[in-house]
Amino acid sequence: MQVGLMEISTKELEGLIKYAKAQCESKCPQERDAEMCVRLIELCIEMDLEPPICYEETEGFSKKFFSTKIREIEKRRCKPIEELLSEIRSQGPKTLEDEIDRIDGEFAIEALRAIGAREKSKRRA
Repeated sequence: MQVGLMEISTKELEGLIKYAKAQCESKCPQERDAEMCVRLIELCIEMDLEPPICYEETEGFSKKFFSTKIREIEKRRCKPIEELLSEIRSQGPKTLEDEIDRIDGEFAIEALRAIGAREKSKRRA
């Protein structure tokens, strides 16, 4: 496989993906990046490698899962997610629940954007 000016073997690529997956699983949720999560999952599937643990937990890293997560937070907190996140960012979290909802809500929004961007990119290709 040619990557830029560099050539990389399938075995080396598999090793890099496995390394990235291990990093992902050890750093999540503190240092997760929705775009990289989406791409890593796609690469695992393309290379017929087992995707990260979150793949099953998030129903295939699906729009439905993240939309439902946002709706659950909104219902429980009785306000739109953007309003809640803005409030928590400006006032700081007052409880552990605030921090968990902030982390989950922000990531759900980022994941939906990343999934949408990848779908849009694939349609153009």
